[in-house]
Formats: sequence, C-alpha cells, structure tokens
Amino acid sequence: MCAVTYQSDTIEHMAIWDRLVELAAEQHGYVTTRDARDIGVDPVQLRLLAARGRLERAGRGVYRVPVLPRGEHDDLAAAVSWTLGRGVISHESALALHGLADVNPSRIHLTVPRDNHPRAAGGELYRLHRRDLPASDITSVDAIPVTMVVRTIKDCMTTGSDPYQLRAAIERAEAEGTLRRGPAAELRAALDKPAAGLRSRVKRASV
Repeated sequence: MCAVTYQSDTIEHMAIWDRLVELAAEQHGYVTTRDARDIGVDPVQLRLLAARGRLERAGRGVYRVPVLPRGEHDDLAAAVSWTLGRGVISHESALALHGLADVNPSRIHLTVPRDNHPRAAGGELYRLHRRDLPASDITSVDAIPVTMVVRTIKDCMTTGSDPYQLRAAIERAEAEGTLRRGPAAELRAALDKPAAGLRSRVKRASV
C-alpha cells in the first residue's frame, strides 16, 4: 500500500513539473504564482520545487526553470514576470524590442495598470509608468507583451527621447509595415513642432 501511495505521489509530482515546464517554455523560462493557479497548481508546489533546486527563485512570486535556456530577451521576460504578468514593456525598452532604434535605457520601462503597485524586491531595475492600456495598444514580440508601435513612439515623445532616433524609428516602422502612413505623418508633424505643448499633440495623434 505504501509503495502504491509513493508511486502515485511521484506521478502527481511529475505531472505538475511537466505542466510548469511546458508553461515556462512559452515564457522564456519563467513562471509565477499567478501562472501556477491558472493551471491548477498550488503555489506552495513552487516553493517546494525551489527548495529542491528544481526551480530558481527570481523574485517575489516569480520562479525560473533552470533547465530551460536563456534567450536574448530574458531580462524583459523577467521584468514582465516581476509584475506577475500585469505589466507590458513600453517606452524606449519597447522601441528596442520592436527593433526600431539602437537605444539601451539604464532601466527597463514597464507600463502597469494604475491600480498596480508592485512591492517585490528588484524594482530598482525598472522604471514604472502607470496607465490603463486598452488591448488595442498591446501586442507581443518574442512572446513578450509590449506596447504597439504607435503607442511606443507616442510614449517616447512624452518622455523626451532623442527626436532623431524617433524619426528613424518612424521611417523604419513605416517601411516594415508596422506603422500606417496616416499615423506616421501625424507623428512626424508632432516631432517637427516646437516642444511646447508636445504632450497634448501626441495624445491627439490618431492610432
């Protein structure tokens, strides 16, 4: 009877592990306690797996599966996981992720909902912007949630990014087909006008 129970427990643990690895593989190796609940796994199991060395603790409520390889955008995936999946890459970090400019901000930019106030350690690595983004402003690059190109460029304008870089980004995005001609023209016009009142002009630029 004990042997049967032991075998049953082992099979259950293997099933949990397989589910976590499958999910983590889609998220650059990261899983959160929120993810665990979504797939029917008690978050306590994450702590137990970390204690056994099968998971690495990457932050409060965030774990990484060490057997999965790290990728080019691992730091961005970790940033989104730090918000427990509620944040998206934005501003200059989004500009770089879209491949539209050679920028390397000192902190990763994240936009989170206004009611989101992460308290986990590691926040010094990120620059948070609070805005309730509509779904139409969010896309995905390399399985990482990120602001759409138009939203990204608008945000970069309001935070004072280099206009030369932004003009180049507009041209590249238009050439690649990720930015339509109308919005591209409006964004260029906003860049060409004096800085005074820039925020309001960017807000009016159509999507």
